[in-house]
Amino acid sequence: MWTRADKGHVHGISGAAYTALGAVLMTRWASEDVRALTSAAYTIPALDASRTEILISLALATICALSGVPLSKSRGWRKTELSLRSVAFQLVLTWEALRFSGVIDRTVAHVPVLDDFTLAIIPFAWQTCTTAYVLAFTDDDKRSAVGVWLGVLGFGAQIFPAHYVLDTTTVAVLDAARPGLPTIWTHSLCGLIWLLNWSTFGASLRARDVVDDAVYRSSFLLRPSLVFACVFACDILLYAPFASFGDYVSSALGAIVRAHS
Repeated sequence: MWTRADKGHVHGISGAAYTALGAVLMTRWASEDVRALTSAAYTIPALDASRTEILISLALATICALSGVPLSKSRGWRKTELSLRSVAFQLVLTWEALRFSGVIDRTVAHVPVLDDFTLAIIPFAWQTCTTAYVLAFTDDDKRSAVGVWLGVLGFGAQIFPAHYVLDTTTVAVLDAARPGLPTIWTHSLCGLIWLLNWSTFGASLRARDVVDDAVYRSSFLLRPSLVFACVFACDILLYAPFASFGDYVSSALGAIVRAHS
């Protein structure tokens, strides 16, 4: 948001820059997937080629999330709670993206606290409590509240198996057991961070009556999520880390790597 309360417009500039760079990265990855799927002669670039851009985009997203917290204090405790909850998700997603992308050494077995599976549960429990409060004690649109909660459960299908791997083994072992899965998870984690920031931006617009609940659900929740799902599907088709849907389910969505190690 562009406001005089944002000193140096750090929040607004970092948010706009991240939104643009994140969209460029995801568009490039999707384009590479489609080209590789449709042309046997095309070789998809290694993830290393995007590592610097990934690091820059994650830094911008983190700056945007953290700089938004002080601005929320003038909007009441619920806006502050939204900002802090977004930061909690951002921490987990960003750490996972750094690990799986190789920005942090993939051979590191475990980093205490940051890799602990409990850390991944905290923002989900927080979101569930917030949703229950909204449904029970506010006049907020119930469909939007439930939509956000269901979207967060979808985040869990990525975050929980990824964090379980970090808690129990190394990214290098995962890559050997299921080649391409760390790349898929890097792409999807970056996509989830983009969705998180975009939906939080939409929530801020809705709180200021710039958009209504219908626009918020369609333009900041549903449509971006469908685009994300399509990109994830292209990644799965290209890298094929799972032998079948049954393999996907039996491996706890990729969390259990010993079955193919």
